[in-house]
Amino acid sequence: MKVTLIAVLSVNGKIARSNNASIDWNSKADLEWFKHITKNIGVVILGRKTFETLKSPLKGRLNIVMTRNPFESGRDDLIYTSSPPGQILEMIDKLGYTQTAVVGGQEIFTLFMKEKLVDDLYITYEPIIIDGIDLLSQIQTDVKLKFIDMKMLNSQTFMVHYAIL
Repeated sequence: MKVTLIAVLSVNGKIARSNNASIDWNSKADLEWFKHITKNIGVVILGRKTFETLKSPLKGRLNIVMTRNPFESGRDDLIYTSSPPGQILEMIDKLGYTQTAVVGGQEIFTLFMKEKLVDDLYITYEPIIIDGIDLLSQIQTDVKLKFIDMKMLNSQTFMVHYAIL
């Protein structure tokens, strides 16, 4: 199972504003790129707070929401779970998927990174400085990355792809 972490960052490394988990500062180009890559992957994993910033599940993708209080969604494209990351990946594998995208927020990014389950990172950098939430919290070991690619999404915004060594 290939696990990709996808995030958009302010220049100072923030994934969201401190007082508002929604991302209201990223570009249309980033949103289009995010939609394209996550639809190709087919599965997104996100935390409850991040999911609540969406109007509805992301269309054309299986949405797996990590929460301490799971319930039955009644939808084919939405699963709520309190399972740990490794068990979630096993479930996704049993459903026939070969890849998944971890798309937020900080707690979920940190859980997957601490358990060394992430294979690569796609980080979009937006030209803004905000007061906000860091990408990762309390990672206590170095994580070495290998640069794979960089792509300009528009004249101001770029995405960097790294593999985790």
